[in-house]
Amino acid sequence: MKTSKYILQYLLLACVAAGCKKDDAKPEPDIFYQVSIEDRTVTFTNETTGAVSYRWDFGDGESSTEESPVHTYPGKGKFVPVLYARTQDGREYEGATVIYIAKTSPVKLNDNSLADWDNVTQYESVTGAGEKFFRRAKVDYDAQYIYLYLEVESKQSNGDIYDIYLDTDNNPGTGYQMEIADAGYDVLLEGTILGDWLDAFNHKGAQNAFSFDAAGATEFYTVGTVEESGGLMKFEMRLVRSKLKNLATTQAFRLGIMATKNDWSATLGRLPEAGKPALQIKFE
Repeated sequence: MKTSKYILQYLLLACVAAGCKKDDAKPEPDIFYQVSIEDRTVTFTNETTGAVSYRWDFGDGESSTEESPVHTYPGKGKFVPVLYARTQDGREYEGATVIYIAKTSPVKLNDNSLADWDNVTQYESVTGAGEKFFRRAKVDYDAQYIYLYLEVESKQSNGDIYDIYLDTDNNPGTGYQMEIADAGYDVLLEGTILGDWLDAFNHKGAQNAFSFDAAGATEFYTVGTVEESGGLMKFEMRLVRSKLKNLATTQAFRLGIMATKNDWSATLGRLPEAGKPALQIKFE
């Protein structure tokens, strides 16, 4: 402690002897920018103050000197874009963030059209002549949602009940096992769907037991466009991944659907059709 005191006294005396002046600290720029991501294209909105020029390093080997550039990344992944801001007197400061470019879906539920499903081809199930209710299903996903498209030989006024079975941990050794094979179903969604009724349940107990507890999930699904023509009904819906068990973290899931008359008096159909395994969807 004494040493520090002596040094401080020496510096004060030296400053007085030399006629020291107050050091005018030069202000640093306030680096701030916003990021908007659409598919692989990122819009950087620069709101930095106190700088006169900029340089962007997008983290993928590309760069720009525009103030607020728009950049398209080469693919999915994690990137660290850095903004370098230069002041009038040549000082340079930087600010960085982390962005994730993830899979997006062409499906839009608010466009009053099913045409966007023409661009979904990876996960599709088409039934044969033996299946009299389900004709086709397609599945897509993004970071937030799972999208489902169905074609059925029915009409909305019938009030058909759908049981959507989800193997959300992608493990046939856990969850309910039933006639749609090669899966152990952890989550059951049951309801009319188009009649504004769909409840979520989580499986419990032995795999051969149809035993489910209410999941307590709310606002976990949204119905989009519904079309009817010539006895064929087509409709789309989406599920919120974070609201249903495991779907926000799993690497894949399996799907099977059963349809029943509105009074549960008869089974109308199944998808995939009898004898075929559940449809597996793998997340990138």
